[in-house]
Amino acid sequence: MLNRLQVIDYLTPSGGAVYHTVVSGNTVYALSRRYDSTIQQIRSWNGLDANYTIRVGQVLRVK
Repeated sequence: MLNRLQVIDYLTPSGGAVYHTVVSGNTVYALSRRYDSTIQQIRSWNGLDANYTIRVGQVLRVK
């Protein structure tokens, strides 16, 4: 059964980076595990603050 909140993942046109649209319950830690990245990489790519604050609907580079 699918969650009522749809997760959207997509590649850049060049096929390099992977982006993820944040849904309720996502954390930077969980995204780093899901996409085999580090939390530090996700923070750097997205200019996140020291608290790793993310918002529902925010599009993050995750790989």
